[in-house]
Amino acid sequence: MTSQPTEPAGEPLIRMPAKTPAALRVAVARIDPDVLPRFDADWATAMDQARDEYSLLPGRHFTEHWWAWVAVTRWPARAGRLRECEHIVATSDDRAARRAAAAEIGRILADAEAAAA
Repeated sequence: MTSQPTEPAGEPLIRMPAKTPAALRVAVARIDPDVLPRFDADWATAMDQARDEYSLLPGRHFTEHWWAWVAVTRWPARAGRLRECEHIVATSDDRAARRAAAAEIGRILADAEAAAA
């Protein structure tokens, strides 16, 4: 049984950008400028790896990762719940709670990416 992805209540901070590094950089800057140094460092690392390996895959991985980040983070409630679930997975002593939170993380990511596509 598959469920349709649902958007959180309210409006997103921004519209979903094109799936290009330049468009994603603009989106990241609008959502959270403090994250730009990490974005730029990840881009530099991906390009170094692409040159070293003669491969386009590091650039594709970078783009997919940051596109998913934007898809989640542009909805503040969704991003907040993702952080809560990540905290549960990282700190809870309750195995069932960790498993439930991990499953919810997967749903949050899948719903965000499906709705953004």
